[in-house]
Amino acid sequence: MSATNPIVDERANKTKTSFLSELDIDPITFSVILNRFSTIAREMTLTLEYTSWTSILALARDFSCAIYDAEPRQVCMEDALPVHTNSLHVILKSMVKAFDGKVYDGDVIVSNDPYSGNTHVGDFVTATPVFYEGKHMFWAVTKGHQLDCGAYEATSVAPSAKDVWQEALQLPPIKFYEKGEPRDDVINMYLANVRYRELLYGDLKAQLGSIWNGKRRMIELVDEYGPEETMRYVEAILDYADRRTSEEIRAIPDGKYFGEGWIDSDGSGNTDLKVCVSLSIKDDQIHADFAGSAPQGSGGTNGTQGVMEASAGIPILCAIDPEIPHNDGCLRHITCEAPEGSIVKAKYPAATAMATLCPAGQEQEVVWKALAQAAPERSSAGYGGFHCIPSISGVDKRGEEEKEWAAMFFNGGSGGGASKNADGWPLIMTSSGMGGLKIISAEMSELLYPIMIDHHEIETDSMGHGKTMGGAGIRIKVRPYDTPMACHNTGDGCSNPPFGLLGGTPGIGGGNFRENLETGQRDFCSAKGYMEIKPGEAWVGVSSGGGGFGDPLEREAASVCDHVRDGIISMETAKDVYGVIMNSDTYELDDQATRELRENKRDSREPLKDIQPTRPNAGTWAQENMKEGEQFLLDPLP
Repeated sequence: MSATNPIVDERANKTKTSFLSELDIDPITFSVILNRFSTIAREMTLTLEYTSWTSILALARDFSCAIYDAEPRQVCMEDALPVHTNSLHVILKSMVKAFDGKVYDGDVIVSNDPYSGNTHVGDFVTATPVFYEGKHMFWAVTKGHQLDCGAYEATSVAPSAKDVWQEALQLPPIKFYEKGEPRDDVINMYLANVRYRELLYGDLKAQLGSIWNGKRRMIELVDEYGPEETMRYVEAILDYADRRTSEEIRAIPDGKYFGEGWIDSDGSGNTDLKVCVSLSIKDDQIHADFAGSAPQGSGGTNGTQGVMEASAGIPILCAIDPEIPHNDGCLRHITCEAPEGSIVKAKYPAATAMATLCPAGQEQEVVWKALAQAAPERSSAGYGGFHCIPSISGVDKRGEEEKEWAAMFFNGGSGGGASKNADGWPLIMTSSGMGGLKIISAEMSELLYPIMIDHHEIETDSMGHGKTMGGAGIRIKVRPYDTPMACHNTGDGCSNPPFGLLGGTPGIGGGNFRENLETGQRDFCSAKGYMEIKPGEAWVGVSSGGGGFGDPLEREAASVCDHVRDGIISMETAKDVYGVIMNSDTYELDDQATRELRENKRDSREPLKDIQPTRPNAGTWAQENMKEGEQFLLDPLP
């Protein structure tokens, strides 16, 4: 449903007015308090963004901020990453349990432990309770992806880690501050176990500043309305989201629907690992059962409870009216499960460093495929996998003193899937982030790090085609200055590309390679694995666009001409896939020839497929682009 549809908006407003009247809630005060919470979450977000030290937080914005009540139930999040906010309640409940009866005003509890309910070790959670006149009322929470977390190699998402001891320093819920006083010994223990100590200390202070700012603003809110009235409206906010979500899910036909997808590799050379779901929809409840998915792998590509809960909910929340506040009222309608020891829910001490990227992407993919069988108008074609986004690092000799540097380089991000009424977004990066991540500009990248970006551009014909097309993929070429650059590839979705829906075609899958600039020799690499890029070499990433939706022959022919002119698709694709004929010099549409070609294509083609591909290892980009004598490296180790 579209938030700009006047019929939908009118229905929503009537529902809201009727609902608030039943609860004796003033609609104006309701709207004011609802927006105050959003403003507080936004201020927390800006505080963290503007004061962080590393580019992964300050520029790429790989973090989220949220507000919970004391139970804890999510009250508000704003401009956040859904893989974070759909699951923060899981780790927050572990924090509450760990310090049951010992949560004090001024505390700061932190954790990055996947087996305590966190998403993966790279995500660092900071939470502070909000007390008012001695009563615990709220939590202010941030989750930020750390540049480093003490893994055996210089990345916070180590795909080749064999267990929790290789992937990072594990922090179950622990206090960094108690009753307002810092526990310097604990903080120093943390900082002693991570690379780039000064940078990560700066990021820690930024996360603390964010939650403390949120705490201050929430106290001001309670000062204004009083604790009882504030909580009465919190209940109304949650109940409103509950009722609206209930109505939306009831509009989807009851039934059991199935989806299946595959992970390229697990970081240890095992390929085409299955993820599947049975999606049960009954009344206003949706349950995702991932039984039948592959056993947990020996590398870092394993899932966690937190990631599973987030991934089961992301496609559902994308399928309901976006005007509904995303809070506990929505989340209580979605449940999930998976066998312990599966790739979706690993058993301790398996490594889960990649969890938010894969299997998260595949979990969301199979839920979308299942949802498409029930309500295709609410679903989406496949999103490009999180790949061509390496962790890069090395030594910077440009200044008076050598210094180590590192960055998670989001600039090669893939495209998003198309939906019934809209093309996919470019540079979506990952469906786990749903557009919340940003790239670092070429100018800023070259200023901060000893690298040169030779080109950064849309990759022609990288997306899936359809009545609506996927967002475009990206081609990027990066080379180091005069010192080698370590390149830790992280992600997936090259050999198993994003799916097309209801006649739409898949994205290309894409890939990456190391190129010798003198000889032209290239070494292709899977979406996971390590490559050293020496001076005189370059790393090249070609990401996939998203999947297409619907019959390509139904796309507006004039828009196809525009895409050819802009280099988004080629002249050949316009003719062969979209059935569009145009002048090769002016890009002017030949309307008569296009109508005739489209009619001929409709008469002669095979029946359209609901979902494609339907088998593993369907990506052909690497085979099509590799030359004789070039090699493909599967999950190479340092």
